[in-house]
Amino acid sequence: MKKNLLSAAVKGALGLTAAAIMIPATPAFAQEDAALVEEVVVTGSRIKRTNFDEAAQVVSMDRADIDAAGSLMIADTLRNTPLNSLGSFSERSGSSAQSNATVDLRGLGEQRTMVMLNGRRLPGSPNLGAATINLNMIPMAAVERIDILADGASAVYGSDAVAGVVNMVMRENFDGLEFSVRRGDRSEDDGAEESFSFVTGISSDRGNITFAAEFDRRDPIFDADRDYTAAWAQDQDGDGKIDTYNDTEGYSYYGRTVLLSDAETEYESYRAASSCGSEPLFAEQGAAAFGDSDGTLCSYAYGNISANKAELKRVNTFLNANYEISDKVELFSSVLFSKVESFGRYAPPAATWSDLPVDYADNPFSEDEINALIADGTITEDYALTGYYRWNNIGPRDNVVTDYQYDFTLGLRGDLSDNVSYETYLQTGRYESKEFGSYYLSYPGLDSVLADGMDPTSDAAAEVMKATTSQDNYTAMSKAYGHVQFGVGDFFGAGETLVLTGAEAYSMEYGNQYDAGSEAGLVGGSAGNSSSGDRDVVALFAEAIVPVTDAIEVSAALRYDDYSDFGSNIAPTLSASYRVLDTLSLRARVGKGFRAPALDELYGPSQFSAETATNPNTGLRRQWDIYYSTSEDLEAETSTSMSIGGNWEFADNWNVDLSIWNVEVEDVILQPEVQDIFYAWASGVDLPEATGVYFTGNGNSAATVFYSQSTNAGVLDVTGIDIKIDGSVELPFGMLNLGSFVSHQLSYEKEAYFEGPVQDIAGFNLYPDLRAQFTVGWSMDQHAVDLTVDYVTSHDEFTTVTDSGSLVKSGDDLDTWTTMNLSYSFDTESYGLIKLGARNLTNEEPVLDKDGKFSSDHYNLYDNTGRVLYAEYTMSF
Repeated sequence: MKKNLLSAAVKGALGLTAAAIMIPATPAFAQEDAALVEEVVVTGSRIKRTNFDEAAQVVSMDRADIDAAGSLMIADTLRNTPLNSLGSFSERSGSSAQSNATVDLRGLGEQRTMVMLNGRRLPGSPNLGAATINLNMIPMAAVERIDILADGASAVYGSDAVAGVVNMVMRENFDGLEFSVRRGDRSEDDGAEESFSFVTGISSDRGNITFAAEFDRRDPIFDADRDYTAAWAQDQDGDGKIDTYNDTEGYSYYGRTVLLSDAETEYESYRAASSCGSEPLFAEQGAAAFGDSDGTLCSYAYGNISANKAELKRVNTFLNANYEISDKVELFSSVLFSKVESFGRYAPPAATWSDLPVDYADNPFSEDEINALIADGTITEDYALTGYYRWNNIGPRDNVVTDYQYDFTLGLRGDLSDNVSYETYLQTGRYESKEFGSYYLSYPGLDSVLADGMDPTSDAAAEVMKATTSQDNYTAMSKAYGHVQFGVGDFFGAGETLVLTGAEAYSMEYGNQYDAGSEAGLVGGSAGNSSSGDRDVVALFAEAIVPVTDAIEVSAALRYDDYSDFGSNIAPTLSASYRVLDTLSLRARVGKGFRAPALDELYGPSQFSAETATNPNTGLRRQWDIYYSTSEDLEAETSTSMSIGGNWEFADNWNVDLSIWNVEVEDVILQPEVQDIFYAWASGVDLPEATGVYFTGNGNSAATVFYSQSTNAGVLDVTGIDIKIDGSVELPFGMLNLGSFVSHQLSYEKEAYFEGPVQDIAGFNLYPDLRAQFTVGWSMDQHAVDLTVDYVTSHDEFTTVTDSGSLVKSGDDLDTWTTMNLSYSFDTESYGLIKLGARNLTNEEPVLDKDGKFSSDHYNLYDNTGRVLYAEYTMSF
């Protein structure tokens, strides 16, 4: 109650402040004498100015901060920021986005977070809907600074900047050569990580070329290498037997299980095949989870074969170049080229064997038994005999995905006069993802084996039955951009009003091509339909910064976007800053934003998935088949964001930054998962087939199949407080730098499930309402020590739906999660810098769910790598 009242009060204060338009602030940047600072572009505005003031919350990590984190890749650095509230996706075996990593500001969704390079949009990964950037394609060695604008910015940058912007400011004007080598070893297995990078640059009186390249690799993590992901079977309820799903983890009934069923009489009986247990990883277990307490399943321990974190091998490069053609014209260019290869392993193909022959030796239902059931009316002659088989004789499915991305920008910038400047550029980019899968099941091969009378579980049959799959996906973007900046006069005697106006036009293409066999449904363990789409966007935008007094400044931005596929949108933003004292400034900001439907949400392929969920009416928990589809009728999401805050230098070298914020998203684009559909059904929500979100069957049997289509439904309303404190103390024995950053969600309101009531679920399962990061840095002469402590608060163990249709917490919380990264550096000066470090120093295991399982939902929040000890050497010339 107190939390909800506080959230309501915060929203009211934000609304009143926005209506009154604002008091405001300085950013999280140190203030400098304007006469000593060159014109720069600050993330969140395209206007060049001679100071860093802006009325928005900006959290910046410079090169020293990035190095202190001790991460191998830029995605790892961003994953630990408190602004990544609910975690984010990382490279995962078994996913269609196996090689990808993302950042998710405010927990509002990765597609509502815009990631840019030098303030420019990149083509998104085709495996993430062409809308989300794969952070693994960005070379960390080339990044000079990361700016995180934690406010809506659609008025400046367009679609996707609903939660904010992550801008990678790349290295430029570098002169010399710097290279670095690194080796790290994991304590939980024999996996390792390695990297080599270099940055070089050459300068003249008129220009500079900076080039950075890096190679790194990280070994996969197999489920069997962690106690909490390896397959296990325990008698949880003490009934003396092991039931698949109820008493297991890492087991699937797709082993050698046979179902005798009749749709007319609704009869179902499960039995383990006769050969069950004759080979490793197969085990006979109970079928109580399927509502058949007397039945048996032949389950397969896939958790002892599969990998959960994919292997990565990356070769990434970036080039920045600039050349002064004249005193008023500068030519600039940048080139990104990246290649990422990933490896994932899944269990052998699991596929249904329809119309399993009655006389097959492995069939546990004898012909006499079946005839007797027909005779007494238990089943009819239209019965079905279905095998749920794991074709382990073919081998584990290995997927290799190779991603290529290039982006090329060429432009001019300069001054038309003392009061007018400009920038214009052309940009083209392409992202290709090629996937090859080995050891899948060919259904025609299975038919051939059966027709020839071969045993389909034999090695000879495997040669006939194995299939290779492929996907060839791409995203392409071409863009033309231009703006003009000029002063329009000193209206209030406080300084020149700056105005920027411009336009951009870009086109995007998206394609997803499956191999013919998978597309036709002829491959077991693989599914998907080819698809493609494109869009053209034209945008007009304008910004203005108006000094009202020496202490007060008002900023405004307006952007109009016209999309060829769904329509147009207008996004405004108004903000202000007020320097109360030299050491205290306040800020406020309000704006509208939008997210255009991603191309895969409009034109993407239909996809199959098997998801674990619980029928809330019966408590039955098992895997369910679901088919996801898209819709070309989607509309854009719209959003409103508001924030107030301030920055106070309360002592020499000590600074505190406070931000109170709210983001509300309407017409949310979503695609309900099995559990959401179950909750909706149990609560009485009508699920007609015409909506595209429904299921067939009775919700208990293997014949139950779910269908989910992308749709606009519901709202998302999130409110929170961020506090950042930084400072330094000069000690007799060195310099001590301290920092803390806490992000607390006061409320997280959304539909509890598809078409369900809107609830505040902050603190519910998988929705921790607080994340924090604490940093300690010490340096003296040639020595330096860096310590980073990351903290994720607890959240509820599990969530259930009540008879009234609302979600409730169990009342018990999971553990908090605290990890520490520590490093020591010694700068030999002439012979380079040596660094020794440990990530996850105390070897903290990820938080497990209420059943002691590391479920797929926990991957986004917690890392299962364990302790990594590493050594790094850097040399500069």
